[in-house]
Amino acid sequence: MSNDFGGRMTLRFSSGVLIALRANVNISPSRVSIEAIANQDGSVDRSATVKAGTCEISFADAGQDLDALLSGDRFNATLIEEFGGNTHYFTKAFIAGDPTINRITGEVTGAVLNYETYRKTSA
Repeated sequence: MSNDFGGRMTLRFSSGVLIALRANVNISPSRVSIEAIANQDGSVDRSATVKAGTCEISFADAGQDLDALLSGDRFNATLIEEFGGNTHYFTKAFIAGDPTINRITGEVTGAVLNYETYRKTSA
């Protein structure tokens, strides 16, 4: 496994769309959320909730049709970290959220890639 992070990253959808990423990319690969529940006798239980895997992205405003991006068909996506040598595969994915465009920086924030399956490979 690589211990190198950052550098050039690209995100490509199976439709051919290429997204010029900006700032942080935060992947939440777990498909379960665990909550601790304290009982009145001091013991602790836990409750599991199934959830979507997510990848928070921000990207350059290149004139993308955000309505089409949000309401389009599901797709597969590949995120490549060139410097770190990692490749992330997201299957049956779609974009959700409330994208906002900063007109000073041209950065689109508030978009979240949701997916059913995640796999990571390292060079």
